[in-house]
Amino acid sequence: MNSIAPPIESIVDFVVRKTNERLLRFFDDLEREVEAEAPLARPLVDVSRDFTLRGGKRLRAALALIGYWVKVWGSGDINAVLDIMATIELLQSYLLIHDDIMDRDEMRRGGPTAHVMYRHYCVERGWSDCEHYGISQAITAGDMLEASAVGLLSSPHLPPSVVPQLIATYSRGLRKVAYGQYLDVLLSKLRIEEVRESDVLLVYKLKTSSYTVELPLHLGAIASGLHSERLLRELSTYAIPAGIAFQVRDDIIGLYGDPSVTGKPAGSDVRSKKKTLLVVKALELASPDEARVIKMVYNELKEREITDEHVEQVKSIVKTSGALDYCERLIKSHVEAALKALEDSVEIGPVARDVLKTLTYRLSYREK
Repeated sequence: MNSIAPPIESIVDFVVRKTNERLLRFFDDLEREVEAEAPLARPLVDVSRDFTLRGGKRLRAALALIGYWVKVWGSGDINAVLDIMATIELLQSYLLIHDDIMDRDEMRRGGPTAHVMYRHYCVERGWSDCEHYGISQAITAGDMLEASAVGLLSSPHLPPSVVPQLIATYSRGLRKVAYGQYLDVLLSKLRIEEVRESDVLLVYKLKTSSYTVELPLHLGAIASGLHSERLLRELSTYAIPAGIAFQVRDDIIGLYGDPSVTGKPAGSDVRSKKKTLLVVKALELASPDEARVIKMVYNELKEREITDEHVEQVKSIVKTSGALDYCERLIKSHVEAALKALEDSVEIGPVARDVLKTLTYRLSYREK
């Protein structure tokens, strides 16, 4: 067993390679199943496969691996944790497919979103009502992926004794995401001045901290069979501030990032009138004239009426108001809280602690 933390690059390379290999085997099995059960449903699998394998940082898979090795680095059955890593990535695809429908996004990971792919399939065949067809089939694809994720939790490589806790943890984690998503959609209907910083941070806690960081760490730790309730609490104490820092950085990248790097259209959060912390704080700190612009974009204009000029105005106001600096400071404070949680932990092993420290910095100060 290793006692020195390996370079983060080697962990990432290992995770991406092994996760993709496991996902390829999963989709090969799924293709054989659909051909036997319902050949006309083959596009359901094809689009899901393309969407899942075309990219992604495999962050959640990496965290599942770290959770599996959180007590003793390099221990256990690699096949068991690979099934957990594939589980969390299938869950990620499911949530992204449905999220893209809700946000009306047309691009993801450098390619068309799932509902756009199904819409094109419909248009190419000269069928009618292709917008509805694309959305309907993408919802079905997401449902299939979520069911598949649950199925992998019953992997024969996992000790049977941990499966009930894995399924209960998975289910609770997914419910938290649902609560956060409901609030996110609800906030989209409120006037921008009605949304508070605490509202946005709660959404971030439920949608990002609990799902992106806490859930994969917990699933990995439980799968190892070496976990305790104290360990799970310590991982949660780390995960909540780390996840919030990650999400605020994601918002900054979404507003100011290069689409050729991020794989998403520039200003998509503004065009969808997403109430990010950047914008909520900008309204609070803005001058009267700047506040009027924000209220016009977020309260009065329809999404199709938001132009590139409006996006640039919002980007400028977020900077000049001090909201961008505020969010950078918030990231710093949450990174410090996450690192303190690691330092104070008793159950987290030394290698996993060092790896999580490095990963926290990487995720909180990344460019894509």
